[in-house]
Amino acid sequence: MKQKSTCLAFSASVMFALPLTLAAAGLTPGQYEYTIKMNMAGMPNMPAQTMKRCLTAKDVSGNKAFEMAADPNSDCQIKDMSQSGGQFSYKMSCTKPKKLDSAVKGTFTATGMTMDMTMSMPDGTMTQTTTSKRIGDCKQ
Repeated sequence: MKQKSTCLAFSASVMFALPLTLAAAGLTPGQYEYTIKMNMAGMPNMPAQTMKRCLTAKDVSGNKAFEMAADPNSDCQIKDMSQSGGQFSYKMSCTKPKKLDSAVKGTFTATGMTMDMTMSMPDGTMTQTTTSKRIGDCKQ
């Protein structure tokens, strides 16, 4: 059980470390609400997690809207990135801190994004769906 919990924590941290810069350029600056749903075979369904983040014009124009600082313990590599007509996809592989292979597909508009990720790990397969929507201007 501890191993599966570690996989869930690692997978959750990987999600926002991914360079979803493809979608970022099309977003409108403002306050966004993100909802993350994860499921892993053999585990009870996890409750959805929700967070808010302010995306400034600099975040969007600099393609940093979906990036967080890289984990120094991770060696994840992104490949096969593609973007066309409001859709994006890519693959990711990691060997540390855990082996992980994932496939990502998503769509975006000026005010939101939906992303589906399937992650294959030695402990099993996990699916994750992330949605974001613009909920107003940033409160600063």
